[in-house]
Amino acid sequence: MRFQIERLELNETGEVIARRLAQPMFDLRGDAMALAEFDAGRCDGDFGYDAEHDCWWARDSGRTFRFIVEPVEIESDVAA
Repeated sequence: MRFQIERLELNETGEVIARRLAQPMFDLRGDAMALAEFDAGRCDGDFGYDAEHDCWWARDSGRTFRFIVEPVEIESDVAA
């Protein structure tokens, strides 16, 4: 199994209004979480870890984002 970071943009009520998958995929969840933290930290506003959603969040230019690490099944992971 591999892991990928998904960046979600939220509106003012916390609903997802945009999704973007980041590249590359990671072999280790910890590596993906570290890059998600780095990406959140690059935003120009506050950022932190959201334990309720197990993700990093950030504010940038008045917009709010979540950086979620999700498992991705690749074809070689699926039994034939």
